[in-house]
Amino acid sequence: MRRLPLGPMEAFVVAARSGSLAGAARVMNLSVPALSRRIRHLEAELGCRLFRRQPTGLELTEAGRSYFAALAPAWDGIAAATEAARRGGRENVIRLSVMPSLAAAWLVPRLDGFRARHPRLVVEVKTSPELEDLGARSDLDCAIRLGRGPWPGLDGVPLFPAMAAPVASPQLLAANAPIGSATDLLQRRLLGTRHQPAFWREWFAAMGLDAVPACPDGFDNLQLVYEAAAAGMGIALGIEPVVRPFLESGRLRPVFPAPVRLPRDFHLVWRTGTAAAGGKLEMLRDWLLSEAAEDALHPAEALDLKTQWQRAQGRT
Repeated sequence: MRRLPLGPMEAFVVAARSGSLAGAARVMNLSVPALSRRIRHLEAELGCRLFRRQPTGLELTEAGRSYFAALAPAWDGIAAATEAARRGGRENVIRLSVMPSLAAAWLVPRLDGFRARHPRLVVEVKTSPELEDLGARSDLDCAIRLGRGPWPGLDGVPLFPAMAAPVASPQLLAANAPIGSATDLLQRRLLGTRHQPAFWREWFAAMGLDAVPACPDGFDNLQLVYEAAAAGMGIALGIEPVVRPFLESGRLRPVFPAPVRLPRDFHLVWRTGTAAAGGKLEMLRDWLLSEAAEDALHPAEALDLKTQWQRAQGRT
């Protein structure tokens, strides 16, 4: 039996449904010439034309309509069976999207605790500074988001609040005039992320200032922001628990004695209806809530921003 031209067959089904080569090429992540070659290969294999190229797009020939009517349901069945097999082989895997800085500073150091409690489950951490669209990402089960919520089509729980305070390197603080108030920061170089430009504005509002600071230098994640601040490039907004390792090491120090709460939280979110009772997402949710609660109960171990500021001032 001759081998079936599966790649060209998929190209044909996608192109027939899309009605255009460009649209089908986007769906298959191919160039238009590459997609055209696959369709020509299938036409040569079958010995007939499947499409007419019209100015408005693709039009199925009579042979193409008959072939599509027979092939499309079978192809859908193959796709469904393949996806079911993938899910069946990964029932013990939880695919979690999280911002890189939170993964490095808070989540990853705790994952051994989850493995000890649930040895049959594996958490695959996929980092991204963006808010991934879980509705369009079948390769993700859940995500930790920093925001206000709720989000359409998603269920979730808040893990902990976003507590923030300006931080800078000890060298930068020593080399410049003391910062006495939040207003003084408006004259300083501020660092921030491109995807969360509102952080500084929210902090100034919490300090009672209706101020829009100059656009901060943009980095794509908070880890880079804090590295830049530690290198003396400017003042960053330290957000617990992401900034904690930099405070514990002494590379950054708080500018003011205590953090303020931003109007947002770190949330665990998942697609509505996918966290069945007793399922793997519920196990991850309960463990994360437990870790977040334990973290909040141990401020001395956390070396929170206020303690760090007091140490920098020689008060502890």
